[in-house]
Amino acid sequence: MVKRLKDQLKVQQKVAEIHGNRKKLDQLEFYPAHDARKETAEYSKAHKHMTQTLDLPCNVCGVKNSTLKDAAKNRYGSKAMETHHHVIEWALANAIDVDKFNNALLPNLAHKHQDRREYQQPFTQKQVADWVDHHEDNLWVLCDVHHRAKFMGIHEITFPIWGPQDLLRDDFQAYVMTEIKRAQDEAKAHKAAAKAAAKAPKAEAPATNGKSHGNGKSHGNGKHAAPKAAKGKAAKAPAVVPPPVAKKAAKSRAAARA
Repeated sequence: MVKRLKDQLKVQQKVAEIHGNRKKLDQLEFYPAHDARKETAEYSKAHKHMTQTLDLPCNVCGVKNSTLKDAAKNRYGSKAMETHHHVIEWALANAIDVDKFNNALLPNLAHKHQDRREYQQPFTQKQVADWVDHHEDNLWVLCDVHHRAKFMGIHEITFPIWGPQDLLRDDFQAYVMTEIKRAQDEAKAHKAAAKAAAKAPKAEAPATNGKSHGNGKSHGNGKHAAPKAAKGKAAKAPAVVPPPVAKKAAKSRAAARA
């Protein structure tokens, strides 16, 4: 009993040293005009080669296509292996300047892959577009969780938080996963509540009691009756005050009759 309490105290002390910082990212994204996303045959070939033939692991958690059904190796419950355009996003291909690509990125690629002849000469615009779409040097293998999942995917969080997810201490990672699960459950509950509220029938406006706030009474159809005259007295019609032009005309006619 004493040992268990001591262990719990250690856990609580470690948790106290961890602080979360939840914030919303205000990001503007701009993309050039492009066709609707459709996998090219070349991309499909590269994707299959990386995820199935080579059976490459997720860059973060290490799960492979061959181990997706192994719960011990698939710690995050991933459903599929995907490929991520990590140097240049696919949707930005039409905005890439070929000269800037050749001057800034090509030398880096040539240095990193010195055995590749393709990087020893400038690219054309078509070659840039093809490289962005399906070249394996522009693709990372990721599981669906670390690719697109809320709070965990590279498309969902900033790189400084996403990058070291596979390097965290076990106790720190356990705390992080508990908090992420809590946040994901809250997000799902909020979404479900909003969906239910949208489907719920709208409440009808309360019926009125026939009385208005004016000096007349309502007929219930939005119209008000004229005020009633006092008992025993006929209601006098309101005096009509002629406009100034009408007054002058009336005086002229009276003078003409005199």
